[in-house]
Amino acid sequence: MATALYSFKLDKDGKIRVAHVFFGEDDAEAEANLIAHANICPKFGPAFKNKETVEIPVEIDEMPEGDEEALQEWLDDMLDLEDDDDDGDLGGG
Repeated sequence: MATALYSFKLDKDGKIRVAHVFFGEDDAEAEANLIAHANICPKFGPAFKNKETVEIPVEIDEMPEGDEEALQEWLDDMLDLEDDDDDGDLGGG
């Protein structure tokens, strides 16, 4: 089953300011994508190697399509967001 592997980078103060999502057709592919990113990203890589990240794999029915509308629908479904206030503004205003 397809996987969305969420990785949360923990800052020194314990707050989470950045999260990544790595997709794969299965857990192994999602983890391989995470490791490939960790090997090239100067901020995420050291945090991952120093165990300053938390990974949570989530099984998904299918991989989202790569366009904004499909991704928004996928997020709405995954996060169970209501559609009444959807103005497309990430600022909530």
